[in-house]
Amino acid sequence: MTVLDNLLATVEGDWQLLEEVMDIYFTDAPTQLSRIQRAIDSNDPLEVREAAHSLKGATGAFGKDNAVFRLAFNLEQIGQSGQLAQARERFQELEAAIVIMERTLKEGVAQHKGDRR
Repeated sequence: MTVLDNLLATVEGDWQLLEEVMDIYFTDAPTQLSRIQRAIDSNDPLEVREAAHSLKGATGAFGKDNAVFRLAFNLEQIGQSGQLAQARERFQELEAAIVIMERTLKEGVAQHKGDRR
């Protein structure tokens, strides 16, 4: 299943609710990313773990088989280990994955709206 399929299943096929969930998620994601970035910059593994866990949890609505979920989980584990050596690289991958996921979902919604006309 695609990320769009997973989210659509989560909202039981309600396209309006799907768009609302997307809006909330993609409005909040930059805040969570900033939180992770600050934690990495200040070498705070506990905060990396907590912020990544929060983002991972929010991403669960999109399914657990996507890059954003996996990267957030990986950052959570990195924070748990206390070894932040790879955190910056995973963080950059996470940022890129969120951009891709947002674009993919928006394209899917636009296509659905176009199909209904």
